Amino acid sequence: MIKILADSGCDLTDDMKKNTAITTIPLTLQLGNNVYTDNEKLDTDKFREELKQHKKDRKTSAPAPGLFAENIQADVPNFIVTLSAGVSGSYNSAVSGAAMYTEEHGKKDIFVVDSMSASTGETLIVDKLLELDKKGLDFESIKSEITEFRDNLKTYFILENYDTFVDSGRLNPYVASIAKMLSIIPICGAEGGKAVLRGQARGVKKAYAKLLNFIENENVNTEERVLAINHIGCREKAEALKNIITDKFKFKDTLIIPKATGLCSLYADINGLIIVF
Repeated sequence: MIKILADSGCDLTDDMKKNTAITTIPLTLQLGNNVYTDNEKLDTDKFREELKQHKKDRKTSAPAPGLFAENIQADVPNFIVTLSAGVSGSYNSAVSGAAMYTEEHGKKDIFVVDSMSASTGETLIVDKLLELDKKGLDFESIKSEITEFRDNLKTYFILENYDTFVDSGRLNPYVASIAKMLSIIPICGAEGGKAVLRGQARGVKKAYAKLLNFIENENVNTEERVLAINHIGCREKAEALKNIITDKFKFKDTLIIPKATGLCSLYADINGLIIVF
């Protein structure tokens, strides 16, 4: 058996939330002068309403290293899944937390997984860890398998508001200027753990068509992959996009996250979609 710690950039499925092997480590969110802990007590519906009043003055803080350290389980291998190190300090905090733990308790089997993604990217990594654990693999084998799995994940974003990404330096202002000035929808992807512009299209239908082209050009066997879609308050859009994608590509399984965390709501914003496979 393994223990999984995942920061709150990870959007867990309902089954994952019930799994006692998984613990969520919350980030801190700030809208104006209001500070929130991104955990199960956060009313994400009210939080999203407040997002509308704070288009730019948004901040996030990574969990303190000690928060990771105190949730490490002594008697089993531990895997810590974090937001991409390219967009958050959560990875470095987790590494420091693991070091704190081993300094106090001695060498333990702890592996920090930089998702090089976010949201459903982390979700699929957690799902894969559970699968590998069920197979009875040892710590080193799981480390190797999960690293290879992570390296082959494909992440895309179709967002309506890029202000937070731009203001935090996580996305080139060129992306946002295209969306606002030319009334087109940018399609972003994750490359090297950072969000980059992959293309743009006029209107939702053309954006989805371009996304299908991107998926096809990835040249991967989708029948061996899980398609995961997260949405920020737009379940119908997520369902429609899932149907469009699965009409063209066959996946091993598909899942739509019931509700995004506060962190993902803050960055992807209302009507944002995150697609990972």
